[in-house]
Amino acid sequence: MSDRKEEISYYDLGGREAEMYREIDEFLALSKRYSPQAVRRKRIIGVVVGFIGAIASLLFMLATSMVLFFLIMALITGGLGVYFAFSYGKTPFPDVLRTNTIIEADGLENVYNDLMHVNCISNTAIYVGDEYIFKKNRVVLRIRDVERTYIRVESSDDGTSYYAAVEVFDEIGRLSIDIKPLSGITRNKRQQKFEELVQPIEEKRYRLKKLEDRI
Repeated sequence: MSDRKEEISYYDLGGREAEMYREIDEFLALSKRYSPQAVRRKRIIGVVVGFIGAIASLLFMLATSMVLFFLIMALITGGLGVYFAFSYGKTPFPDVLRTNTIIEADGLENVYNDLMHVNCISNTAIYVGDEYIFKKNRVVLRIRDVERTYIRVESSDDGTSYYAAVEVFDEIGRLSIDIKPLSGITRNKRQQKFEELVQPIEEKRYRLKKLEDRI
């Protein structure tokens, strides 16, 4: 699979390169989520769920007066099954592509060394190094690619939710990841908590900017 190309090559090198990549891979759970076996398992589940959903929707359509609703549901679930059967896993997964692109551009050892000295933002899945942000079981991002830290607002029928978030723009494109939910507290406390959470990232951004200005 194309999204496994870089990982396989690093593992095939053996020795220290393979061990360094293994540490990154396991921390971000790339193989666990996107190995050929994992993709095949998700594809089978998706096809089965889509098929069962389409059949159930058609049966309900015949048994009730809500014909249009269940017809739409049958098309949606059927389309989901078709997607998993023929499209899922055919293109590189964004987390794998972004991580491997950074490793290829910046050097495996550079990313590995930073991972070995990260600090966790308290009670989150975010780990901050000198040059990179690692979200456990997800992806690695460059600190110099950070465009902003902000409070992300999400509205739904259940109300409004708030999240401390960081947004980057790199070779792969734009990505926003949540650091921690900020719901259930007053506006002032939300702002205070947000500033505490993003402080490690902002401090590293400032340090890198100062270093770049000296060059």
